[in-house]
Amino acid sequence: MSIFPFIDSNKSDLEVTDQLPLLKEYAYDYAKNELLLDEKGCTYMVEGNEALRIWIMKALSTERFQYIAYSAAFGEEFREQLVGHSINTEVLKLEMERYIIEALMVNPYIKRLDNFVFKKDSFGMVVTFECTSIYGTDNIPVPIREVWI
Repeated sequence: MSIFPFIDSNKSDLEVTDQLPLLKEYAYDYAKNELLLDEKGCTYMVEGNEALRIWIMKALSTERFQYIAYSAAFGEEFREQLVGHSINTEVLKLEMERYIIEALMVNPYIKRLDNFVFKKDSFGMVVTFECTSIYGTDNIPVPIREVWI
C-alpha cells in the first residue's frame, strides 16, 4: 500500500489498458457561448461523440500556454503564429492543418484527422475535417476567426 492514496501500488507502471472510460463533457452551445440547460434549468452531461465534439471546440478555442488551469498539452497555437500575418494561401492551409492536428491528437479518443476543407467566412474561415475516434467518424466544422484565406 502506498502512502499516497492516489497511487495504486498493486498496478505495474508498464500495465497498459485498451479500454478508455466513456468521454463525458458538459453540454455546450458554441453559437451562444453558454452551457446548455435541461428542462429543470440545470446543466447536464453528454457522452461519446457529442462530448468529443465539445472537447475539440474547446481545444481549438483555447490558446496553449495562456491559462494555468490547462496543461501545456491542451490548446492551440495557430492564433499566435497566423493572425495578422500575410502568408501564401496554400502554405496557410497546410500550417492550419498541422496546428489543428497537433492540438487534437493529444486526445487518446481521437485516432485520425483527415479531409480538411477550408472555406472563406465573413470573420475569417471555416475549417471542416473528418475526425475518426473510438466512437466512429464525424465531420467537424470549426470557425477560425481572424485568419484569412
